[in-house]
Amino acid sequence: MGRPVFRKTRIPFCVLRAVGLLFESVGHRLALRLGSSIGDLFRLLLPSKARRVRSNLEMAYPALRGTASLRRTEIEVFRHYGRMGAEFFRFRVLSDRWLREHVLIDDLSPVHACLSEGRGVLAFIAHSGNWELISKRLALDINVPCNVVTRQIRDPKVDAFIRDRRLRYGKAHSIQSEEGGIRAILRALARNEIVVLAIDQSAAPPEGVFVPFFGRMAGTHTGAARIALRQKLPLLPAFSCRLSCGRHQVRFGPLLDFSTAGSLSEIEKVAWMTGRMTAFAEERIREYPEQWIWMHNRWKGAPS
Repeated sequence: MGRPVFRKTRIPFCVLRAVGLLFESVGHRLALRLGSSIGDLFRLLLPSKARRVRSNLEMAYPALRGTASLRRTEIEVFRHYGRMGAEFFRFRVLSDRWLREHVLIDDLSPVHACLSEGRGVLAFIAHSGNWELISKRLALDINVPCNVVTRQIRDPKVDAFIRDRRLRYGKAHSIQSEEGGIRAILRALARNEIVVLAIDQSAAPPEGVFVPFFGRMAGTHTGAARIALRQKLPLLPAFSCRLSCGRHQVRFGPLLDFSTAGSLSEIEKVAWMTGRMTAFAEERIREYPEQWIWMHNRWKGAPS
């Protein structure tokens, strides 16, 4: 894949630093309220994104089309991402004690099971909840580097800011798929490290395959499935959700073992594995639909 052509930077670096200092200087509850208000503002200033959220929700939940419930979910989507942004800017000031009290992990045994094999952990996530908190919280209990596979953001200064903050305060190294990502992934697994890939963004063939997502076919990245197949590794679901009490819950597992797909061809295995991961992600998203990234054009290019 060639390097993307970046557009001219629109956000000065000093603005990002200033926003970060603002969120760090206020209390956590106030920061979340401010983030929620910023989400409301973005919904008004970006009407095309609001329409995309509404359209995607209507496709996923056709019975709720035109209802007040769907409208509330649309509003909460923007508020959730405003709060998530506030938390990301506050990463530097979130203490270990705060993390242990507010980011709850159900069960670490699936992670330990993978690490005990010495071949690394291949995990997958969806852009739901606050996925950036997973590696920061995990670092308190497991002294193993975490690597997150990402795409380059169009604005290089924003991209550099997020990568630096994710590594320095979020305890996760960014592997960018445009920069020889597969080699970096394999090296990290060989060092018995954790590698995390998102499987809920649109990707047309040959990079992706079409699998069901909320009742419609959606082009889906196959990278996680291909690496798991090549390395003979199970895949570890890693999902986060924001609870009504103000805390977050992180759930790992259960491990998805694809060794039973021996009779299928490689192409069929990749499609089957990608479909199972997508179905698993959909189950988690349905639990907290307001916390998924509905502004993404998930069904782009899908067959009718």
